[in-house]
Amino acid sequence: MPSVSDIMETMEYGPSVEDAKSVRNWLAERGAFGHFINGSFSKPVATFASHDPASGDLLAAISQGSEDDITRAVKAARKAQPAWAAMAGHDRARFLYAIARTIQKRERFLSVLETLDNGKPIRESRDIDIPLVARHFYHHAGWAELAETEFPDHRALGVCGQIIPWNFPLLMLAWKVAPALAAGNTVVLKPAEYTSLTALAFAEICQHVGLPAGVVNIVTGDGTTGAALVRAKVDKIAFTGSTEVGRSIALALAGSGVKLTLELGANRPSW
Repeated sequence: MPSVSDIMETMEYGPSVEDAKSVRNWLAERGAFGHFINGSFSKPVATFASHDPASGDLLAAISQGSEDDITRAVKAARKAQPAWAAMAGHDRARFLYAIARTIQKRERFLSVLETLDNGKPIRESRDIDIPLVARHFYHHAGWAELAETEFPDHRALGVCGQIIPWNFPLLMLAWKVAPALAAGNTVVLKPAEYTSLTALAFAEICQHVGLPAGVVNIVTGDGTTGAALVRAKVDKIAFTGSTEVGRSIALALAGSGVKLTLELGANRPSW
């Protein structure tokens, strides 16, 4: 099977071999990733391997999130939320716009990273996924700007726990994070354990644009980390994944008062 670099050498435009080298260097420099909590990365602990599904090559070591990690992330999000919600919509929009612009500037890098981590064709990452990620943040920057006039009676929920699958890693993050931030909520997100790398790159973008600490928190890990997030004291859970897991989340939260959004059953959502 040809490598990502081999494929990109045949392209007339878009990511190049140099972009692939840049991603490899980025991964090599970091080696292992901790969680992104309260605006900074924790020390990597209890790591597991993240592999390129096309070649089996080791890409990085990812930290397995514990209940304590989730608790710290939720605490940081809870602390940051009142000030974030009280911020003028125009100012939240400026942060979302800055995120969108930075993603746009790093499209080539993010496209290669997504393909290495997820295994989808580079053309799909380059032409569909990553451009749509930027557009979603631009779009919701507009909604943040208009929220005070268009939705004067609406208020932020608080802290949103978000759990996303492997098939559209960064795009699924954008679908969940961008509207939550635009509305004045803060976020604790758990990406799929197999495809966490673009979420961690997104955390670096949050640092780069100066997003206030605690507004976005990313805790990596497997299903036990997701279950800990469901048990945590958040105001909403948004989950995309299997129907079986979704049903268990619904049962766990029934009667708790926690808001819940479920998108289940792959391309045939059943809830």
